[in-house]
Amino acid sequence: MKSELLTKRDAAITNDEENVRARAYELYEVRGRIDGHAEEDWLQAEGEVAGGNERKAVRASTSRITVKIVGEA
Repeated sequence: MKSELLTKRDAAITNDEENVRARAYELYEVRGRIDGHAEEDWLQAEGEVAGGNERKAVRASTSRITVKIVGEA
């Protein structure tokens, strides 16, 4: 059997899917384990995970600020 290597992108997708799955289950539990809301929980979890990833990307891009001081005081 041939082993498959995951690219960084594949690993991120797999990690995101696991985070969505875990968050959707948390939402199910918070609701009192009432069935019939799986799609709603999944979509909410996807939005939360995607939003978290966007915030991380913004923080990463803004955290590398270089200050250059020109001239003498």
